[in-house]
Amino acid sequence: MGLAWTASALGDLGSGVAVAVLAAGVAAAAVLLAGVRRLRRADARPTAPSSSFDPSQVRRRFNLVVAGEIAVIAAAANILGRTGHSRWIPAVICAAVGLHFVPLARLFGLGLYYATAVALCLVAALTMFLGATGASESLWRLLPGLGTALVLWATGARLLATTPTGSKVRP
Repeated sequence: MGLAWTASALGDLGSGVAVAVLAAGVAAAAVLLAGVRRLRRADARPTAPSSSFDPSQVRRRFNLVVAGEIAVIAAAANILGRTGHSRWIPAVICAAVGLHFVPLARLFGLGLYYATAVALCLVAALTMFLGATGASESLWRLLPGLGTALVLWATGARLLATTPTGSKVRP
């Protein structure tokens, strides 16, 4: 998702800068995906199922959180677009993505997700504040695009750095 957020900001960058930012985004995504692949390979050993972990319940709750997030984003984008405030859409999406990490923190037992939620909501709030005070039109896409990408990559990197090889990695 970090790469998608980066791509959302590229149109507001000069072509040379956009290529460099995109290359950095692709490199970051590749490094994180390679790390996940390494962990999944180490995780491939069969283990006895934990009585406290029910994958179907986790999957169901995760799907409910994501469905709620998508519904909020769709409704907000619709309302903002219809009322002539479409420049606010990236910041509102950033806030919704941030807020969806709150229930995920509890679901997965990851305190890091609370920090991710706060960081994303701060990016959204800063975008809204600066945009409302007359900052350039491009800020409405650049700040949430690149800010969200950096937060998501930092979260992924932190998870990879703190997940011991051989531990059970849960989606």
